[in-house]
Amino acid sequence: MKRTSTWKALERFVQGPQGASVIPVLGSGFVTQAVMEGASESGTKSPRPVDWYSLLEGVAREFRCSAATTHIVRDVPGQTTLLWDAMVAELAQRSPHASAHAWEAKLRRAVAKRLREDEHTLHLSRGFVQSFLEIGWHDVMSFNFDRALLAGGARPSYATTGRSRRVSLSARVGGTRVWFPHGHQSDPSSIVLGAHAYGVRIAAMQAAFEAHARKPAPRPTEALDTWVAAALERPLLFVGLSLTREEWTLWWLLTQRARYLARRPAARRPPAFVFARRPSPHERLEMHAAYQSLARACELLDLSLLGFTEYATGWRRLRGALAWHA
Repeated sequence: MKRTSTWKALERFVQGPQGASVIPVLGSGFVTQAVMEGASESGTKSPRPVDWYSLLEGVAREFRCSAATTHIVRDVPGQTTLLWDAMVAELAQRSPHASAHAWEAKLRRAVAKRLREDEHTLHLSRGFVQSFLEIGWHDVMSFNFDRALLAGGARPSYATTGRSRRVSLSARVGGTRVWFPHGHQSDPSSIVLGAHAYGVRIAAMQAAFEAHARKPAPRPTEALDTWVAAALERPLLFVGLSLTREEWTLWWLLTQRARYLARRPAARRPPAFVFARRPSPHERLEMHAAYQSLARACELLDLSLLGFTEYATGWRRLRGALAWHA
C-alpha cells in the first residue's frame, strides 16, 4: 500500500462496517500525548510526560546501579532491555548471595510502585483516555504497565490457565476489554522488562498461538481468550509504540501473524496500521535508522505505515481518521 493512501485507507476501514473490530495497540507515546493534552487543557505548566528512560533512571538511582545511570542516553532507540539487564547484572555481582532473579523481582516491584504512585499522569490523562475509549472499541491492547486506561479502578485478571495464562491478562472498562501484553503494575511479576522476561513471554505466546491455530476460524464478533488470538484475527492500529527491534514480543507476533494469515485470500486478511513519526533531518542518525528499519519491516510484513513529520499533525490526522472528538 502506498504511503499516500494509508491515511485514507485507515479512515475508510475504521469508519466502515468493520470499524468496531479494529484493536488499537498502544504504547507510552499514547499516554505522553494524553498528558500533554491534559496539561494544555488544564493550564498545567511543564507537564511530565511518561518517559521510560526517566523511570528506569529513577529506579537505577534508587538501587545505586552506576552502569545504567551512566549510560542512559535519551532518544537512542532500543536501549531499555540492555539497561534493565545491566541493572540486574550489577546487583547480582554486588550481592552474590542473592540471585539475579530475586533482584529482578525487586526491580519490578520498584517500577510498579512508581507507576502506582503516579497520580499526576493519571489525573492529566483521564479526559483524553475517556474520549478515546468512547469511540467504541471492543478491544484495546496496552503495552504500558500503568493505570491510565483503567481510571475507573478496574483490576486486570487472567482469562485462562496453563501455559498461555500470561497472555490473557485483561480488564473491562465499560464495553471495552483492555489487554496488557507486557503486564500491569497491579501484578509486578507480570511486567515484561529484560531479556529473560521477553523469552518467558514469547513461550506463553507460542502456547497461545498453537492453541488458537487448532480451533476453527472465529466469527468476526466472537470473543477471544488471549491477546495473541485477538491480534491474529483482528485489524490492528499501532499508536505510540517505537516498534524498535528489541520489542521481541511484538516482532514475534507480527511475523507469526503474517505466516498465519498467508493462506487466506488478501481480501480476508485483517489489515494493520502503524502510526509513526518520520525524524527530522537534524535528529540523531539512530533515529533515522530506526525509522527506515520500521518502514522496511512494514513493506515486508504488509503493514500500512501512517507516516507524519510533526506530532501535532499526526495526532490531528489520526483524530480525523477515527472520527475521534474530544
